[in-house]
Amino acid sequence: MASGAQPEIHQKKEAHVLRFCGFDLELFVDDVLARQGWPSICCARDFTGRSWLIVQVSYDPDHLSWMCAQASELAVQAVRSGYASPTDVLRHSATGTVELITVDHGRTVPDRCLPCARVDEHLVT
Repeated sequence: MASGAQPEIHQKKEAHVLRFCGFDLELFVDDVLARQGWPSICCARDFTGRSWLIVQVSYDPDHLSWMCAQASELAVQAVRSGYASPTDVLRHSATGTVELITVDHGRTVPDRCLPCARVDEHLVT
């Protein structure tokens, strides 16, 4: 990622690939649920086919960040249908943790694996 801090989205035959450059996490976007407003939300899968929810938690151009939570199909469907909020999935991920992806002033910051109990510390209020 040059000086911009947005993740790259590459077109594939049937899916978009969301790769946070400089990070180990690579997700294939199935659906963009929200692009504007708070938060931006995507449903995705990793290379093993596990479901993830990606939630942008900071829009400051100098400090962008996303939380990525592995989630059950049921949890993702609940967000899609409006029965659960994205923050519910972040607070109760399938693994009990979320990945915090941060780009600070155009530079990658090492991934942080946070316990779900610390999600609220990183949410915009």
